[in-house]
Amino acid sequence: MAYILKNTTGLINTRVTDTGRQKMSEGNFNIAYFQIGDSEICYNCINGYDQTNNYILEPNFNSQNSTRTPYSNKQNVKYPMYVQGVSGNTYGIPFMASTFDSVYNTAAQRGFFSGSPNSWNVLTTTAYTISSDYKVDTFSFAGGNQISLVSDPCNANGTISVGDFITLFIDETAVCGDALSCYPVLTFRITGITAGPVYELDRNLPILSTIGTYARALVYPSGMTVLYDTYTPQPHWYTDVIDFESVCTTDAFDVDIWNMNIPWTETPAGINTANYVGYDGFGSIQYIGTKDYLGYNSQSGQTDSGGAYYFNSFGERVYTVIPLPLSTTDTTTSNINGPGGRNSLVSQYPLPTGSTVGDIQKTIAIVHYTNNTIDYFYGEKFATEPYDSTNPNNTQGLARNFQVSLPWLSWHKSPTCTCSGQTFYIDPQGFDDFNLFQINYVYSNRNEDMNDPGIRYYNLWDTNPNINGFPNRVGKVFPDQKIIVFDDEEIVAAMSYKSNRSWTLPAPKISLITPNVCEGSTGGSTGVLSADTEYLYVTYRLEDSGTTFNTLHCNYYQVISGPSSGCSTTDQCVSVRFGNEFPCLHTNVGTTLSGFTANRFSVICQKVVGESRPNPYGWKEIDFTSQLSLVGGQISASALTSTTFVVCTENYNSAPLYDLSNYINLTQLGTTGSSLNFGDEYYFYGTIDTDITATIYEMKYLINMGSNQYTYSSNPTWTPGQSIYFTEIGLYDSNKDLLVVSKFQSPVKRLGVQQALVKFDF
Repeated sequence: MAYILKNTTGLINTRVTDTGRQKMSEGNFNIAYFQIGDSEICYNCINGYDQTNNYILEPNFNSQNSTRTPYSNKQNVKYPMYVQGVSGNTYGIPFMASTFDSVYNTAAQRGFFSGSPNSWNVLTTTAYTISSDYKVDTFSFAGGNQISLVSDPCNANGTISVGDFITLFIDETAVCGDALSCYPVLTFRITGITAGPVYELDRNLPILSTIGTYARALVYPSGMTVLYDTYTPQPHWYTDVIDFESVCTTDAFDVDIWNMNIPWTETPAGINTANYVGYDGFGSIQYIGTKDYLGYNSQSGQTDSGGAYYFNSFGERVYTVIPLPLSTTDTTTSNINGPGGRNSLVSQYPLPTGSTVGDIQKTIAIVHYTNNTIDYFYGEKFATEPYDSTNPNNTQGLARNFQVSLPWLSWHKSPTCTCSGQTFYIDPQGFDDFNLFQINYVYSNRNEDMNDPGIRYYNLWDTNPNINGFPNRVGKVFPDQKIIVFDDEEIVAAMSYKSNRSWTLPAPKISLITPNVCEGSTGGSTGVLSADTEYLYVTYRLEDSGTTFNTLHCNYYQVISGPSSGCSTTDQCVSVRFGNEFPCLHTNVGTTLSGFTANRFSVICQKVVGESRPNPYGWKEIDFTSQLSLVGGQISASALTSTTFVVCTENYNSAPLYDLSNYINLTQLGTTGSSLNFGDEYYFYGTIDTDITATIYEMKYLINMGSNQYTYSSNPTWTPGQSIYFTEIGLYDSNKDLLVVSKFQSPVKRLGVQQALVKFDF
């Protein structure tokens, strides 16, 4: 035990006793009495001595111990003061005045990039990469799956192993530290190393030999514990923790990156599960339970006040998670309600004007901070205080300080194909009139006691307004769980290494159309849908057979139902149209790698009768390239936006089955080793900034002393007529067990009416 320092410690020092902690564990922590004492005063030792100069011992944890011999003890108030008069009762009744408060701080920027929106650099030191000292000559990219690395020292040169991830920034210069989103950024897994050394990758490289440029190669470890998270936290009494400086650096337990997992609950279109691994064998399958818990799976088990949706390229809202209850004043303008009970839901809660209903959520990206550390780097929760325009200088704890950045992303909602990626916010500046910063909740349909108010979350937005003025929501932030979820399935596709692209594709507008009314269309003369019990699921793919940038199809699946029986024309075709959302699609092949190119366009669709889900290997691929005017053999953005693509019975029935294995190296059944599959991502390749907060619950007890109370001491060195000083206060339960002890920095003189405050923070 030490003495209370007079120049640095608080005026009152408080500790919960050992018995107090025991009572907490038993649920019996109840304050009923207090005592005031002067146990560390000697009144008659020195005549005229100023008692306030006395040093006071710290309150100790073991002031009362009720466990067992030889540890049991009672070191309560040794010399208590009498409540009234010269003897008798020494216990008073405290007045509870407990309250709570919030404290804020700013978490360090963590992730693979440094900088701020519109100005990012990739981090290349040994804290982030196994190796950053190599580049790759893209002249050798001839479509195979092998590369050789060219020495170009940067910051890290460790040992590269099978299973490691290698990210290629195909930016033409391979400058150390670049992070340019307008160039392809692809991540592969190293599956073999042979003499040379030659590195074998999990899938084929694009053909870029005609361009002859360079790509910076950054090698990352195969798992968290290899580089980022090697320290297992020790108890605070562990020797090496006590002697911290001798064994660790000051940031030994500060993990610099966030984790990410992408669970799927449906096999992507085009995968034949008779030959290839389906979603139940994908990586991150262990996170499916979280997907359901956060409101993205079971429609019967939960409802959502905000739902999940995206805007198609005409600014129309497409829901992937139905929000309930929707405003009963809203109206729907079409009957394109999807299956799975959606017709009844929409009739009960009409969708906003211009809204359409999409598919259920196939996949999400869960961004979390699950690392071995003894510190709470993110407090109890993310800080989400609203901005106060009347107090603009108060910026601590604001929700608008929260930002998630993907510096490599070519986002189709950006008006231009910029090289600064995209940053997302829960309270983006410049959109205050849209009331974007709203608390939403996920409710349980099985436990009403959870729903007051529910699982709290905020929507995650970009800063690119649509035609309707709204920016685009891309996910949700759960501040209490400290989890970020990307539910925009195109962003999820770009974040998935297996998709083989760092750009996103827009969602078209799909509509019913009477056969033969669209000029120039060659879909057919017979409608593909003839009743409202028939549904057509629609997506598409763009590819470049010249560079073989073979990628995943658009990950937005939209669904439309056929005409109702009351229509005069029963059979309907389905039209597919695009708005101007291809900022990174260009036609200057052979001169630059900026953005991406395509020389083939196809609609991928599947007709489903009833409310069943589409069969992963039942999709049809209809090639519409012949309807487009090409520029130098390439598809331009204007060609896509000026053409209406029509699916009718004739071209649907004659189309071949869509086979994703024709474009992407899929994982065959029974495959073992280091092959990469969907969901195998484990780190979040971005940067997160946020303020954090903690709620402090203050146990406060007011100790009131009337003018004629506590004027006599039981201290044997005190005599009536002398001034009285008190040094300690004890708080007791109804059994007179000492639960909390407070000590004063210096003895306090007893004068008239006084009040002391005993406070303990939880």
